[in-house]
Amino acid sequence: MPFLDRAVGIDLGTTNSEIAWLPPSERELVIYADRFGRRTVPSAVAWDEKTSSFLVGHAARSKRGSSAASSPTESIKRKMGQSATVTIGPHQLTPEQVSSKILIELRDRMKETLAQKPAQKGGAGATTLETRVTRAVITVPAYFDAPQVEATRKAGELAGLDVIGILQEPTAAAIYHTFKRRLGDGNFLVYDLGGGTFDVSILRCVGGEYQVLAIDGDNYLGGDDFDRRYAEHLRKELVTKGYSLELDVNGSADDRALFARLIHLAQEIKESLSTADVVHVSKSDFMKDKAGESVSYDGDVGRNDYEAVIGELVETTIGCCDRAVARAKAVANVGIEDIEHVILVGGSTRVPMVVRRVTEKLCKPDVEPLRDDVDTCVALGAAVHAAHIGGTLLGDVGVRVRISTPLVAQGTKMRLGLTVEEAPKNATQLAVWEGERALGEATLGAGKEPIRLDLPLGEAEETNATLALQSAMGVAVAELPLTFHRGDLRPRPTSLSRASVVAKDIALEVVRGGKRERKVLLARGTGLPAQVTQLFFTADQSGSVVLRILQNRLPIKTLVIDVPRELAVGSPVEVILRCDESMRLEARATVGAQQIQAHIEPPQTATGQGTVDVDALLDQAEKARRTLWGGLGAEFAREADRLVVGIREVLHTDPDKLEALCQRLRHLVDEFHGGAGEGLVPPMQRMEDAFDVLRRVVYRSSGLLMGMERAEWEKRIDSLYDKAMAAHEAGDGPTWRRCFNEVQALSETAYQEEFSNLRLDDPAYIKRRTLNLGWRAQQVEQSLAEMVPSTTDEIRAMQMAEQKRIQRWLEDGVAKPLKTLSGEEAKDPSVARRSIEQIDAEIERIEAAVERLPSIGLVTDRGAS
Repeated sequence: MPFLDRAVGIDLGTTNSEIAWLPPSERELVIYADRFGRRTVPSAVAWDEKTSSFLVGHAARSKRGSSAASSPTESIKRKMGQSATVTIGPHQLTPEQVSSKILIELRDRMKETLAQKPAQKGGAGATTLETRVTRAVITVPAYFDAPQVEATRKAGELAGLDVIGILQEPTAAAIYHTFKRRLGDGNFLVYDLGGGTFDVSILRCVGGEYQVLAIDGDNYLGGDDFDRRYAEHLRKELVTKGYSLELDVNGSADDRALFARLIHLAQEIKESLSTADVVHVSKSDFMKDKAGESVSYDGDVGRNDYEAVIGELVETTIGCCDRAVARAKAVANVGIEDIEHVILVGGSTRVPMVVRRVTEKLCKPDVEPLRDDVDTCVALGAAVHAAHIGGTLLGDVGVRVRISTPLVAQGTKMRLGLTVEEAPKNATQLAVWEGERALGEATLGAGKEPIRLDLPLGEAEETNATLALQSAMGVAVAELPLTFHRGDLRPRPTSLSRASVVAKDIALEVVRGGKRERKVLLARGTGLPAQVTQLFFTADQSGSVVLRILQNRLPIKTLVIDVPRELAVGSPVEVILRCDESMRLEARATVGAQQIQAHIEPPQTATGQGTVDVDALLDQAEKARRTLWGGLGAEFAREADRLVVGIREVLHTDPDKLEALCQRLRHLVDEFHGGAGEGLVPPMQRMEDAFDVLRRVVYRSSGLLMGMERAEWEKRIDSLYDKAMAAHEAGDGPTWRRCFNEVQALSETAYQEEFSNLRLDDPAYIKRRTLNLGWRAQQVEQSLAEMVPSTTDEIRAMQMAEQKRIQRWLEDGVAKPLKTLSGEEAKDPSVARRSIEQIDAEIERIEAAVERLPSIGLVTDRGAS
């Protein structure tokens, strides 16, 4: 039987999923709907013990609240790209495998829907065409990174689909609204709040070309979080009424089932408040508490009360929008005043507070956001995109033709582009017939060259034709029915569109002034596909060039190129980095005659109890580094750098050590800068320490210090302390920070003046310097012992050899001379002072060598030196 194959668009959502198809007539989009008219399929998978089979969609979701073994797995999208498994019945499945079950359900339901369509007609009369569903464009959140995108592609392949494209959800929504409303050029802000993820994208459309200007979002924020937040509010309210509902959701499956009942109630309240200001909730005996007592809830819930509970989550999404607008302004000078269309996407945008805040904050005066098909517009836009990039496949046994142009014409002529991918051996010609009239003919080449035909059409809305492959004698050896349509060609993305963008910075670790820094090669928001060529330079003569590629601040690939040791410092290193539409990376590096090339597959995120968000932690450390300065900043940087290097090395190899190193870095950030729970930065303890240091310097002084007597100093310190404490009491962050900077500056300046007035041969001074050098030597020894070597064999060998060299250097150049200082030499202050200066200079060089140890082989971007 001849077949027609046009790719479908699939929105694989956290809470619900949809599938859509654009027919060749392009008059209306087809979206799957069940017999009840429901156009969404719940993203839920469960196990049916009676039939020993998987349940998907509404059948699976109906298992909510049943036994733990039968409860559905939901929100699996949040685990995409992670090294995790979930238990469904007797099976342990990866997130990709669970998602493939949902995709199979969507595929089969669309097959059934299309099978019910009227028969296609060809030139020889009514001919039934099998409409296949084998190819798909699947959408992902704009904030998905490479492992999550690749997991989505794999899920499609496991479902038996040819995934011809991955499209970011906000772009799909913009494509649909442009298609439906026939919108022209303009700037779009797409606010996509689904069940489990939030994305905001700012796009520019010019002549059908889409360009993503900025993205932001939160992979762990959606309508499900509204439900959980309000469910916790309900739980606390029920506890005050005497019910036993102190739940351990993480540690107890039974408690999780109880909380799931509360989530379900919260969801019902949310949906009711979308259309009413007040709803009366009356639920009798809807669950049993931990004491076995039946739980009932009866009362009125006002929209204002609900919004007070979830308001913080809504404001978080507005903050993401503000960052995206700031980014668009910076890269393309597109500010909030330049946004013509604000599009709401996702079922959670039905919450009135969301609509109100988006309208107030993001829309122009008296302009409402677009809210067409908020549940399905992503799938519908993906279907438009899929039809555009996938074209139309027509085929039968032994023949297949790919049509790359629309089958819709606005006038009486049509430009038809096609490629014959498979044909009978004796087929040498191609012709398009309407009955007995030839509309167009072409000769088949030896290869699969594209063919262009200009076809005359009549005035009818449809032209039923036949595409014939013919022998040299003009005899048809294969025929395929083909229908052309008259109508308006709606706007569609052009081939120049960059519908996907880089979700996270892709950078190279480089050395600048002896410090490791990131050189961003592909910035977040860069349109895909993209390629960048960058010239770097060797920074040492270690015998290897090390290129450590980072995603944000985390390493994803290390390339090592062996080069001659005599290669001059400052030799050029050319790096080419490519990223395709699906965020698959490829790198190539050239140093002299040496070249290396590699595909980069970012590793999946490991999950488990105690797992930390490493990227967020490194970001906190970087922010702390930028705000700390002087001796305090140097002290923080020295320890933080060592921990960051260790974290990067064990990120994917040693979970236990990773957890320990992250814990130490978190404590360091908390100590110097204040943690997430701190209202003010730096923390109170750090402020108290700064005042103590300043007071000790002042009390040691015997005369004027910085032009002030001790009494004046005490008065100034007390005034500054009172000002700081008042700022702390008022929660005045800027004043608190200014007070800290002032006391730190006074401490360091006063100490420097005290030092300049010291007698260098004073035995007390010599003793203090000796103790300080001993402490520094211990710190260096500890740093060497705790160094985390690279997981790359070549780099580890270089590092271990250098480590042993530094240890010998430390023993001979520092440890032995320090022992001598405690002997007879210490009795002569001038001799001791000279020894101290020599040891100090030596330990400075050793500290620099230790600091360079993790940077062996790294390149620099500062030119030859």
